[in-house]
Amino acid sequence: MKSVKCKRANSRNGKKWLVAAVFRTSAISLALMSMQQGAFAQTSPVSFNIPAGSLSGAIAEFGRQSGVQVSYPPEFAAGKQSAGVKGAVSSEAALGRILQGSGLSYQFVNSDSVTLVNGGAAANTSASASAADDSLLLGTITVTSRAGSDPADAPWQGASSRAHLSAEQVERFSGTSVGDFLSGIPGVLNGDGRNSGAVDVNIRGLQGQGRVPVLVDGASQETTVYQGYNGSTARTYIDPDFIGSVDIEKGASMGADSTGAVGGIVRMSTIGVKDILLPGHDFGVRLKGNFNTNSRSAPSPGTTGGLTNLGTYYSWDEFPSGFGDSSGTNRPSALKPTGGSGSIAIAGTTDAVDVLAAYAQRYNGNYFAGKRGGDDAHAVISGPTGPFGEVNVTDGNPLTAYRAGEEVLNTSRDTESWLLKGTFRFQDNQKFELGYSRYMTRYGNILGSQLMSYFNSQPYQGLLSTIDLATWTGRYSWKPEDSNLIDIKVDTFYSDVDNRVNSVFNSSGTLYPQYFWLASNRWGGNASNTSRFYSDIADVTWQYGGSFTRENVGLPDGVDEATMSGSRFGWRKEYSGFSTLEVKPLDWVTLSGNLRYSTFESFDRSPTLESPFTRKDHGWSPIFSLMVEPLDGFQAYGKYGSVLRSPSIFESITGPSFSVPTADNPVAPERNKSLEFGVNYLMDGVFLPDDKLRFHGAWFSNHIDNYITRGNIKRYTASGRENYQLGRMNLDYAEMRGIELSAQYDSGRVFGSVAWNHYTDIMFCAKDGVIHPAASRCAPGGLYNSFAQQQVPPKDTVTVNLGSRFLDSDLTVGTRISYIGSRFVEGLGADEGLGQVSGMYSIAPSDWKPYTLVDLYASYKLNQNATFDLSVDNLTDRYYVDALNTIPIPAPGRTVRGGVTLKF
Repeated sequence: MKSVKCKRANSRNGKKWLVAAVFRTSAISLALMSMQQGAFAQTSPVSFNIPAGSLSGAIAEFGRQSGVQVSYPPEFAAGKQSAGVKGAVSSEAALGRILQGSGLSYQFVNSDSVTLVNGGAAANTSASASAADDSLLLGTITVTSRAGSDPADAPWQGASSRAHLSAEQVERFSGTSVGDFLSGIPGVLNGDGRNSGAVDVNIRGLQGQGRVPVLVDGASQETTVYQGYNGSTARTYIDPDFIGSVDIEKGASMGADSTGAVGGIVRMSTIGVKDILLPGHDFGVRLKGNFNTNSRSAPSPGTTGGLTNLGTYYSWDEFPSGFGDSSGTNRPSALKPTGGSGSIAIAGTTDAVDVLAAYAQRYNGNYFAGKRGGDDAHAVISGPTGPFGEVNVTDGNPLTAYRAGEEVLNTSRDTESWLLKGTFRFQDNQKFELGYSRYMTRYGNILGSQLMSYFNSQPYQGLLSTIDLATWTGRYSWKPEDSNLIDIKVDTFYSDVDNRVNSVFNSSGTLYPQYFWLASNRWGGNASNTSRFYSDIADVTWQYGGSFTRENVGLPDGVDEATMSGSRFGWRKEYSGFSTLEVKPLDWVTLSGNLRYSTFESFDRSPTLESPFTRKDHGWSPIFSLMVEPLDGFQAYGKYGSVLRSPSIFESITGPSFSVPTADNPVAPERNKSLEFGVNYLMDGVFLPDDKLRFHGAWFSNHIDNYITRGNIKRYTASGRENYQLGRMNLDYAEMRGIELSAQYDSGRVFGSVAWNHYTDIMFCAKDGVIHPAASRCAPGGLYNSFAQQQVPPKDTVTVNLGSRFLDSDLTVGTRISYIGSRFVEGLGADEGLGQVSGMYSIAPSDWKPYTLVDLYASYKLNQNATFDLSVDNLTDRYYVDALNTIPIPAPGRTVRGGVTLKF
């Protein structure tokens, strides 16, 4: 949101120049910033809807709608009215109409500001001399061209930590798996992306079960997949070709759609008409074609990989000539296309209607691991020793069972997607959007427990699993041109998921299918209205509304409950109402408060229960923030949240991940008491007339009371004997603290960015007397047999992106270097008692070693009709295992990706 800047007193002005001295110590930078006088007068037309009313309110709306920041002493506008302005006009013309009859006029000061003079005789001309007189500035209204109106600038302003990804960035870093486009964002990781073709976002150590909702056009469709002894994972699906933008908010959110979002929220928007049409056209077609290397079609189920012939050999044994099937390492040539995608999108627009239809198909076989790094499985031969010539062949204690450069089984995907969208514009600035999307995929999948050493250390190809997801969305907005009190937004959705996980257990070469099928439908929505009040005392924005969701789980249509064991049956619904108040008593101070009340209910109708079980709970979630902006472009803020998350449907319904029924083991909601302090710096024209400098830094703390997970909890038999069974539990607390820093510079010709996230503290603590006394009550790596063991992030992540533009910016080339440090602690980070060893018929903590990846990318815009892209992922062909892996498999090795986008 754009704001109104008011220079009110000499002390205020002195404070601004004191802070300015810190950030602009060079007289050269000040000179460079004054090189472009008259830029404001050359702005292109903007569509204004500013109703008649008080002059102060009209100026405030002008600042909000134009992206121009306005400063003035309140007495200039006191008691004055404005006729407002409507229509597409330049910012200069709009300002003139707003001021008409007020006795105020403007003068240019420099490239970034104009000065309003209290007197109609003043000419609207250059008056840079007036800027030299500090006292004169105090008696004028300064309209400053404000950086940050671009959505890409959202991460660098406001009282929170954010990230924004454009469609171009998603395409550039889309990688091999769907969630790869999330890499490089400080504090954000994707979990278990190699085994699912899905997104499971971790923000600042919080993940799964609605802690970080992932919304696509306002719709939620998260499902939770059973991973055998190795836990469970949450999954959300989308085709990268259909992503128009991604906005990520970290920590507590005041949004209408953020009920239960204790960790943050991810909002994805699908492509729209503007993404397809050429400038000035009302009909267009976009064709995209892409290829990738480093893969091949999945083999038949039961095909094995990894090392073979391990063991002990004596002098009379025939020593093997090899230690693995050579076909598994028969990697295609570096530039041979082995997979790819294609899509077509057709769009049209009129004054009243926008229509878009798109189809995409994507195929990639099993990818191959990298060759370098030394963390692969390889034969280690020792001996001969002893009187019998004993020779031992071991695997070198690798991270995974796969060899360097080997085909990684169960990583293929074959996807078809459809998207239909229609937007209808009505009188009085009303808009209604309808959307439908379909996502169908056959993908490789294997239960996490089936690659554990106690089952079979040798990997094997399983059956392909399927997803069939259909989503309907409806979005409505209404903002009358003549009212600041009405700004209504309504989002509704319905999603239907048919998720069929087809697993197979390999016992000495015999395959035993295991099916974990789940059908889920979810529907709901949120509605809000925003009212804005402008006065000489303060500017106030009040948003209020509510939301509702309901989710049902069971089996897909036509599947008999008797033939499918371990499924979940029941429903969950949640209501919430909220109110958010933003107050600006001074132009450089913003106070915000949000209060949300939510209530949830779940119904468990598992056939294993004697009778259905209903569970209810409710609570309040307050959030407060204070932000000050003592210098244009520099902000400092503090934010506190106490956000409630009620148990998810997975945590509320009896299922295979828990041996204790929900009725005997309900859990209370968890509450994240979060705290964040941060600074933003956003400025254009710092060293060069058209350059951009951005900076964000934050310290964050999550303290989650009653954190919900699972563990071996104390139970009693009918005879009163104490035992420990796998059940849900509320921890005493979980906490994650750390810092994140990010900076970005763009001169037009060259650009670069750096991002660093560092955790200082992570801890999970159970309540007294709940878990086995041999297990550690507190552990930084997650408690024994808890889901948290697979959600502990790296202690450090660093990403550096450097690039340059050539040929009038038609050619862009760059490189990205990413460092992923070691897990915050190895294993649990605490003593493991007798019978409480992680990974032995229990969840194994995610395990990886630090790795550094180098990616290259290039994009060439031949003309407005054709763009070519080329990328090399993992240039050094590093063998590595992703952070937050649930399945111990290596990530893709060096992969070349290329594509062309055509518009006509």
